[in-house]
Amino acid sequence: MESTNKNKIFLSIAVVVTFTFFIIAVVSIFFTQKTDKIQKEKIALIKDNLTLKRSIEKKEVDYALLREKIGDIEEIVNEKSIDNKNIEKLLQTLSTKSKKLIVDSIPSGYPLNSKRVTSEFGYRIHPVYGKKRFHHGLDFGGKLGTPIISTADGIVEFSGFDKGYGNLVMIHHNFGFKTAYGHMLKNLEVKKGDFVKKGTVIGYLGNTGISTGPHLHYEIKYIKNVINPKNFLSLNIENFDKTIKRENSILWKGLIGAVMNQYGRIGLARLL
Repeated sequence: MESTNKNKIFLSIAVVVTFTFFIIAVVSIFFTQKTDKIQKEKIALIKDNLTLKRSIEKKEVDYALLREKIGDIEEIVNEKSIDNKNIEKLLQTLSTKSKKLIVDSIPSGYPLNSKRVTSEFGYRIHPVYGKKRFHHGLDFGGKLGTPIISTADGIVEFSGFDKGYGNLVMIHHNFGFKTAYGHMLKNLEVKKGDFVKKGTVIGYLGNTGISTGPHLHYEIKYIKNVINPKNFLSLNIENFDKTIKRENSILWKGLIGAVMNQYGRIGLARLL
């Protein structure tokens, strides 16, 4: 009887101990899972903070670059404003001969005998892609084969095929100017390295590249920036002063001074 009672006691103790260990194990697993979850949340939070920090740093860099660009633009605008504010006085110092030299030295006049502009300079809905895009030049409609001429003396920088422009000629002129003539027929009249005079036939109006019909795409660049060719199409001695005052994309004081100095050295123009 006593032995039976002892067995019952040991059994009871064993049950209690087993149950206690079970409870401890369950609690331990619960808190371990809880700890793991907290640790994972902590790691995720650290990663989020790191990502946020990097994002903030990137935004700060982007902001600094933007401010730098804005500063450059403001500097250019201010420079042009200062350079061109006394343009009236500058124009009064130029003789007719000097004005002619300037007109002959920079891209001026129409690049073909057609004056029908089919697409203006600036933002437009692209006729092929159907999206709003910036048009870097003027498009002239005309008949296939219409002769295209250089609008200033210069050196041919490129003559060949371009996927977008089709058959293209790019000419490097004096004083920071470049012109481009796109979508021409295959039989281009000039090659890279050729010297061309103002009025030289360089090719013929076509419909090559990304184009919806026969036309010439004509661009003018000044120190790498595209400018609206419109004011230069009619530039001549008679409207010289009016055009110069209207065209604010050029630092005229520096440009006119450069033209006059260049020709003045060889006795062809009066120095300013």
